[in-house]
Amino acid sequence: MRVHNARPASSRYSSAIARPGKMAIMEIRHAVSTDAPAVTALLAELGYPDNTETDVHGRLERWARHPEGAAFVAESDGTVVGVIAVVAIPLLERPGSGGRIVALVVDETRRGTGIGRELVAAAEAEARRLGCDTMEVTSSRHRTGAHAFYRARGYEDRCEHSARFIRRLAPGS
Repeated sequence: MRVHNARPASSRYSSAIARPGKMAIMEIRHAVSTDAPAVTALLAELGYPDNTETDVHGRLERWARHPEGAAFVAESDGTVVGVIAVVAIPLLERPGSGGRIVALVVDETRRGTGIGRELVAAAEAEARRLGCDTMEVTSSRHRTGAHAFYRARGYEDRCEHSARFIRRLAPGS
């Protein structure tokens, strides 16, 4: 994977990925607001169909300004085929920060080709750059394929050690 300078030093990567019948060059780069149509479609594949392109456009602009996080897209043959967002969370109980993958989705027709692996590698590199010494991700229990993907990357299911509690702070959120 080659690194190209853009935002911080770790923001552009190129690699070759196998597609049936051909080898394609894939680039991992920071997401920009003009990626909103493709990212909106990817989020629908992930199970979030209620996003509008306008909403996603605004969120991508916010991610572009986030000082301790980044959103990346995978682009192949001029088409956005995956997206990942990562954030560094400062820790209070010990020095440093922990990284968190906020979202990851690869176009369903491209899964199993290495795109997710490359997106996770980019997110982990960004987390390291931001001073993180761990990375976490949550995944709904019904996404067993995603769980196998994360396990293959060295992630451990730690739910027996802690619980996740959520409280909605805004109506309709």
